[in-house]
Amino acid sequence: MTDLIVDLRSDTVTKPSPDMWNALKSLTNDDLGDDVFGEDPTVNELEKIAAKITGKEAALLVTSGTQGNLISLLSSTSPGDEILIEEQSHIFHYEVGGAARIGGLTSRTFSTLRGTPKQENLQPLIRERNDLHQAWTTLLAVENTHNKHGGTIVSPLDLKLLKEFCTENDLKFHMDGARIFNAAVALGMKVKDFAQYVDSLTFCLSKGLSCPVGSIIVGDLEFIQKSRKYRKMLGGGMRQAGILASMGLIALKANWIKRLAEDHQNAKLLAKGLQELTGSIIANIPETNIVIAHFDESIPINEFVNSIRKKGVLVLPMDSHSIRLVTHYGITKADIDFAIQEIVESIKLI
Repeated sequence: MTDLIVDLRSDTVTKPSPDMWNALKSLTNDDLGDDVFGEDPTVNELEKIAAKITGKEAALLVTSGTQGNLISLLSSTSPGDEILIEEQSHIFHYEVGGAARIGGLTSRTFSTLRGTPKQENLQPLIRERNDLHQAWTTLLAVENTHNKHGGTIVSPLDLKLLKEFCTENDLKFHMDGARIFNAAVALGMKVKDFAQYVDSLTFCLSKGLSCPVGSIIVGDLEFIQKSRKYRKMLGGGMRQAGILASMGLIALKANWIKRLAEDHQNAKLLAKGLQELTGSIIANIPETNIVIAHFDESIPINEFVNSIRKKGVLVLPMDSHSIRLVTHYGITKADIDFAIQEIVESIKLI
């Protein structure tokens, strides 16, 4: 196997930037405290900045996006409720059924073309609250950007319309915004332009923002107070978590957020190269940093993925005929060129 590894499986494989390492190294005991008691000054600062940047009253540091989404659902529903969720969403596919097992929630799924729900498709899914036989529909969840649809964006205008739908139907509105900063940078907007329309939002520090661990939940003060208790219940009450928060503070600086545009440009170069040189079909011209490439059924995907892995290119199989490639911090244009070259050569040999 080559010494050069171009890991395009996910933006979760990112390593901290030099500035993040420096922030960690500069910590002293005065910068740390017990976060379960609310006494870690570095965590408190991170949460304050996260709330400000999203335009919400309060924020909470959690261990992961999966934990953040589950805490948000627990804080906004009651056991036996039904939530509306897109059938390809991360919460439905990749969060181990936590909403059902731990939250006692049922999920009613719906399909979308590119991850954006339409009000006319959602309205028939609302349960009649006066019917004692039916669960209450109490929450709508959306994903932004949408992973399985190829990093597609749910725009602020669409969120506004969905918020109106939720208000009319007495629903809470949650956004799994794991990659919401990618959406904001791609549209040249601020995260608060999106967040203003949802009751709760999670975003990941550990994906495009390149931190080693952590996600943030934001919402109003009452919601975050509930969330803090559920975080403790789920074992997420960390102690001197300022060690992690110090890197998060670097991640939320404006210049680091703007850096995401490089990932988006590299994703476009990758998609164009694959389409032109391999004949693959790109699900969508990338809006952000995710490329979904569909190949001819004659190409055995698992064999293909193993073949390019030996050449130093790591990708994620999505199904029997497609792969996902994600650009991120640490991936350069030269890496993109190398990946395309090795993918082309591997296809020729299969």
